[in-house]
Amino acid sequence: MNDENRKMIFVLIAVVAIIVGGYATLISYTGMGTPFSVVMSQSMQHDPDRSEIGCIDTGDVVVVKNKNSATIESYVVATNTGYSTFGDYGSVIIYERDSSSNPVIHRAIVWLDWNPTTETWSSKELVDYKGEWYCNVNGSHENNTNNLRGTLTFENLTQSGKTVKINLSTLERQSGYLTLGDNPKTNLSFDQASGIISHPIGNDDIRSVPFFEIPWLGTIKLLINGNNANLSYVPNSLPSLAMVIVTIIGAILLIDVATVWKNINGWSFRKKEDP
Repeated sequence: MNDENRKMIFVLIAVVAIIVGGYATLISYTGMGTPFSVVMSQSMQHDPDRSEIGCIDTGDVVVVKNKNSATIESYVVATNTGYSTFGDYGSVIIYERDSSSNPVIHRAIVWLDWNPTTETWSSKELVDYKGEWYCNVNGSHENNTNNLRGTLTFENLTQSGKTVKINLSTLERQSGYLTLGDNPKTNLSFDQASGIISHPIGNDDIRSVPFFEIPWLGTIKLLINGNNANLSYVPNSLPSLAMVIVTIIGAILLIDVATVWKNINGWSFRKKEDP
């Protein structure tokens, strides 16, 4: 085996080792056997007609973390602490529905406690919340955080300033988060009021917590699976992904050309110096 073949084998082994080692490190850090998830819907888009870096859009890949090692902070709490993810206050969670439905990736808005002894809803998180909220009870507005009843209403909620409400009597009696998609046009109701799920999202329902976005990469999976209709939500994603790929290939070619040019000029220089 000549030196060139040995170098090639060494490089290939090194590349494989870096990829495998990096993936193993990511699995260890996230606590997830599969730390990537492709976003299929437009429910988390801040702009319903195009993809934006920093938000969760159709065709993005999100890196997810095990719920037991992740920070989960509701939108209501985060308006005081300043904690934000993917362009707004609070954590985004992926939660399970029934076995026949895909998991949902939406923002945790507020944690409600169900009190079986008194059969009432309450929320400690609302005590210090400076946003606009109230319970509409027979036409009057109440702000009793220890006895939430009637229609719980939030005004000017999230970055898009939504007014969102839910009749608490329709909820299955389970403590957990009320959840909501970020999209300002398609997601105007809590998941628990729009038929997505009938109960607040408890800790047992949470599958994982996204913490990083890789824009556009998941559009490849959408194309392979024939989900072309979903790509209409983000018409700029495929051109953006193509531009990134071309840029990377161009950079590699430039480095290669620069290396060849350096070797040629170095050889020419040495030849001139030879006696």
